[in-house]
Amino acid sequence: MSDQSQIMKRLQEPFPYSDIEWRVGSTTKDKTKGLALAYVTNRAIQNRLDDIFGPFGWKNEYKEWKGSSQLCGISIKHEGEWITKWDGASDSNQEAVKGGLSDSMKRAAYQWGIGRYLYKIPQMWCELKPIGKSYALKKNPALPAWALPKGNQEDASQSELISPPIEEEPTMATDQQKENIKGTIIELSAMRNTDVNNIYQALNMPPLEQVTYKQAEAALKTLEKWFKQAQQKAEQS
Repeated sequence: MSDQSQIMKRLQEPFPYSDIEWRVGSTTKDKTKGLALAYVTNRAIQNRLDDIFGPFGWKNEYKEWKGSSQLCGISIKHEGEWITKWDGASDSNQEAVKGGLSDSMKRAAYQWGIGRYLYKIPQMWCELKPIGKSYALKKNPALPAWALPKGNQEDASQSELISPPIEEEPTMATDQQKENIKGTIIELSAMRNTDVNNIYQALNMPPLEQVTYKQAEAALKTLEKWFKQAQQKAEQS
């Protein structure tokens, strides 16, 4: 195995359960159950980069993007040169900028393979509890054995997984739908001479990885309408 293959293998290794944090994705109509989404903590990401490359072998940097989003670039020193991979996230509802910075680093880490395995976890539905105007998981769900380090399955059976009634379980958007949404937004932003982020915000939908099939259908219909309006306006001018 080459050095690069060994490095990628170490970057992609699963994390202990204690390094995982949970958020609520899609919910049932009555808000009693929600889709549990797993993320690696930023501290765990930093520790992994330190362990593999040393404290002086990697760095991160941030840029504000489109006024309400943050970009993070994680750079790794390879054969004397810095190689950077970027990704971004919108500011969160609470502690907006701090949340955007944190989420953008998580996404940049996924570009390097860190925590990418979490996307393969089957959908897990859990009971919710209200917190202010939002909702949180009553208990964090268990992870499958393959998503934990060998011999380190702490808290693996922390809570019971609960599935909502079949008719209430939303189907997530397909990859093709997501690509169509992205492509149409890019074309529309060029026609309107506006930022893509403004169009995302106008659609008032969750991040693409959390969009349901029905939400994607509705977004595409709205985008098609806006696209036709932009075409008509261009023809008249």
